[in-house]
Amino acid sequence: MTFLQDFLSLMMGTVGVFLSSDKGIFSLIMCVGIGLGGGCWWLCSVFTHLWNKRFCFNPIHHIMCGLAAMVTLLAVVVFAALKHASTAAGISVLAWKVELGADRNWAAETFKIAYDRVRELGLEDFSKSPPPPVGSSIPAVNERSQVECAWSYAVASASHFNQRRPYLSKITSASPDIPREVLRQDIRQYFATVGNTYPTDKAIDLVGREIRDGLEVKLPRVVQVLRVQLIALFLIAQFVPFGLVGWAAYRDLRATT
Repeated sequence: MTFLQDFLSLMMGTVGVFLSSDKGIFSLIMCVGIGLGGGCWWLCSVFTHLWNKRFCFNPIHHIMCGLAAMVTLLAVVVFAALKHASTAAGISVLAWKVELGADRNWAAETFKIAYDRVRELGLEDFSKSPPPPVGSSIPAVNERSQVECAWSYAVASASHFNQRRPYLSKITSASPDIPREVLRQDIRQYFATVGNTYPTDKAIDLVGREIRDGLEVKLPRVVQVLRVQLIALFLIAQFVPFGLVGWAAYRDLRATT
């Protein structure tokens, strides 16, 4: 996923959550957006009369005014929906975990990396665990081996998140990397309460939890940045139809003088 795709996905996610959770308020905001969009259409169609009262609109000019109105409607709805940015971001993280689980190439590459790192420690018996692609298990009896294996999966998961959610990763300034000590504590707790094999899914879950916790802490900044960027995009988008209509009126004025 590209930076722009991730941005648009988050925007659509906030609108979707807004619609599903506050249908009444969403309808009210839509009415406000339609009213402001209509006002924007009217303004775009009359502001050229400030210097060219004889300018006549053609269908293309009306399309430009309609574009300005549509941009206004979308901006109003998205701006109001951004209060649900935290929920949308959480859904995006959950969706990423599903993507990660379905990424067989990532699983194969990460398994090889973890296998090699644990074998390099020289602490385990690999006689019954052939290397990939033949083998499918990593012996990890020693705690250092367990930490090394889990850390390999954690780092690979963090890298995968940064690639698949570049905008969300950038805007939060959060690092999803898991310190080795955090992994060590989780491994000890797991073995004290469960069994004798630490699943690599636990390391992935830790990464997802760290990312989600980072979003919760930095949510105010996320919303502020998103709203500032939305306003900037709104102004840039409005410049296109207003600029084209204004330029057409100016050229018409020069042609008639």
